[in-house]
Amino acid sequence: MSHINRMSGLTHYKTLNPALKIPKQVLHMQNRVCSHTGRRDFTSIPALICGSAVRRWWSKSILPETRQRLKDIAWTYRLAITATITAGLCLIGTFLSFHTELDPWTNLWRLFILSDRTIEVNADEQVAYILGVMGKCCLLETEHPTYKRVAGVTSRLLNANAKVDEIRKRHWSVVVLKHPAINAFVMANGFIFVFSGLAAVANDDQLSIIVGHELAHCVLRHWNHYTSVKLVINVWMVLVSAVLSIALPFRQALAAVAMCKIVFHLCVGLPTQRSHETEADRVGLELAANACIDVTQGYKFWETLYKANGPSTRIWWLETHPTDKTRAQHLYSLIPATVELQKQAGC
Repeated sequence: MSHINRMSGLTHYKTLNPALKIPKQVLHMQNRVCSHTGRRDFTSIPALICGSAVRRWWSKSILPETRQRLKDIAWTYRLAITATITAGLCLIGTFLSFHTELDPWTNLWRLFILSDRTIEVNADEQVAYILGVMGKCCLLETEHPTYKRVAGVTSRLLNANAKVDEIRKRHWSVVVLKHPAINAFVMANGFIFVFSGLAAVANDDQLSIIVGHELAHCVLRHWNHYTSVKLVINVWMVLVSAVLSIALPFRQALAAVAMCKIVFHLCVGLPTQRSHETEADRVGLELAANACIDVTQGYKFWETLYKANGPSTRIWWLETHPTDKTRAQHLYSLIPATVELQKQAGC
């Protein structure tokens, strides 16, 4: 049974027995919580079934004379049909434009269809799952030196960036997981999870920059943006699935829909996630700079990982994160700008 202590504006979780064996399901948790979506999308299947039913009805249940008459009617009213479709697309465009905001951190227009509260409620459910699984085995006590170190680093970042609305108005929570993985992640409700393996290999400045990266994901509302993009893609895929299943035999329509999903995933989903990581690296480094952290430690951390792991054997455009080498180069290029921020902050 875990219980909560509050200190320095953070929520601290500890367990009475952190030395218990890690449950098997915890080993698969990273994939569940670190990705933006944990559920498989099956929304296209009903559209495929309905479209195939319409195709069968059209070809087998309607007499040839009736089909020809319906085609003639559609041709006669083609302008009205075209105007209706155009009006519908304009309404969709208007809806999306009303839910698009200019992000002051990136100066990019971003889609936010869902409310932040909705995203946070979903994050609450995922955090409850994580703490339920790990609550009896894997959470470091608040008195543990590693926990105190992570909490201290986080508090320093939060205090130094208290003027940032997205940081000041949110209640942040710190959880340190007893696990050798070199990893950290954040949930949309402000829960920051740090693995003890990361704390073991990163110095205080490097740990600060990594925690700053996680804070930046919340500041930039990345969960909301990605979820909104996925929602638009899913709705679009429902429409595409219905049209393809009407126009093509079921197997061909199924293959075409699968190909469309792959294209959207490669051309929209993965690039969006990689851009989020790149943005979080920059903004996180800026947050760390405001706390007078040695900003040169950011690229050194990723450079060390790159040297230890060697060149990635994975195809970069199939990954959700940039490679270690790419991140090191990016953070190195940001040093002059962040040093100037430190001068402005009086470091």
